[in-house]
Amino acid sequence: MDKPFRNTWEIYTGRFEKVLVIMLTTTLPLLLLHSFITNYIYAITPSFASGYSVADIYYGLITLLFFLYAQAPYIRFVYNEHVGVENNLRNTIYHFLVNGFSVFIFACLVAIISTIGFALLILPGLIFLSLVFPVPYISMFDEKSVWKSFKEGLRVGKKHFIKIFLILSLFGLAELLFGIFVTFQLFTITPSFAAQVITQIALNLIVFPFLIMYMTSLILKWRETLATLEVQDERKIS
Repeated sequence: MDKPFRNTWEIYTGRFEKVLVIMLTTTLPLLLLHSFITNYIYAITPSFASGYSVADIYYGLITLLFFLYAQAPYIRFVYNEHVGVENNLRNTIYHFLVNGFSVFIFACLVAIISTIGFALLILPGLIFLSLVFPVPYISMFDEKSVWKSFKEGLRVGKKHFIKIFLILSLFGLAELLFGIFVTFQLFTITPSFAAQVITQIALNLIVFPFLIMYMTSLILKWRETLATLEVQDERKIS
């Protein structure tokens, strides 16, 4: 995996019909569920301040949970393309169903801990998230539970902490600013809340898969590099 971005672009554009199937069967239902849950929470949660609400914490928790869980099929899809697995789409859906539960439980724990960190000082949550971020990737690569993949995933996270930290920070900031821009532009056209929700979901469907596929390509490259370094170190010792 010499050129992760190029690899991601080639898979995203060259296999788009299969990526679209994954979008419509996994990501879209999760986005619709996310929209329903978060809007319901905002509707029933009282606000004690003009610019801040307890519902914001719930929103962050649920968003992070869905973000981590929805990665799984795209991780497997890119991995299958990398190793040349036949019937990639079928294999991707199968492993998402088989390994998805352990990824979901892991996502719940990480989302809770990270949200607590975000609520306190922001940075602790982002630091923790960056360190454990590669764990579900290793799990989907090796067809193992996240608990058996935790040690290696954490090792990759520590080794490339700054890169993961910056990518997540920049993506989060870019999504926030772009979301504000799109919302403002929509308000000038229509006050419809449904139009805003549909537009936001459409944007997430387009951007989210590419980001995760790019991260998968990066982690594949980092893992291969670490394996090569370990082999070289063993040869030196022997």
